[in-house]
Amino acid sequence: MLRSVGSIVFGLAADRYGRKWPWVINNLLFIIFELATGFCNTYEQFLGVRACFGIAMGGLYGNAAATALEDVPPEARGIISGMLQQGYAFGYLLAVVFARALVDTTSHGWRPFFWFGYVLPHIITRYSYCCVLIDSCRACPPVLLIIGRLFLPETQAYQRRMAMRQDGDGIEKTFFREGKVALRRYWLMLIYLVLLMSGFNFMVRFDPCRGKFCWL
Repeated sequence: MLRSVGSIVFGLAADRYGRKWPWVINNLLFIIFELATGFCNTYEQFLGVRACFGIAMGGLYGNAAATALEDVPPEARGIISGMLQQGYAFGYLLAVVFARALVDTTSHGWRPFFWFGYVLPHIITRYSYCCVLIDSCRACPPVLLIIGRLFLPETQAYQRRMAMRQDGDGIEKTFFREGKVALRRYWLMLIYLVLLMSGFNFMVRFDPCRGKFCWL
């Protein structure tokens, strides 16, 4: 539920300030919340930490997808975005493997699963360094990726957009005007995509206790 909050907040930040720094902040939050999950002692603490993790998770996906696809030729974006989405399925499989290896195999119970999620190497699908593992493995060490991302420039598409904003009425006015135009022009497509993804998430549920999908 809170992934929507993260996507809105960090999506606006990425359009306004660039893809790099919101992406870096998201991954720093991953480190904090993933490690904190393993130290929770009550259900309320666990729920609160994972809710905060959901905000960071929602903020990263759109930012990483935009970074990955903005400079890709339009005719190839469908294929590339499909490849990006398949990371979820692979992440589910990895989560099952590591859950069986780490959960209840030590005196710490389920906690090593989240601690290991911090040190597990990333699965990197493209330039954006988008993490494509299931949410409990998503904070795999972003430290190296953060360092690498700091040395990479913004996408060419974003740089051109920023140049247009600076040449216009100013960055702030142009940014809000672009947002209004986008909502007015693509509001129907936006509603369709929200309903589509909502339906997708209603259809499938992952059962961590049994380590498999449960189709509703």
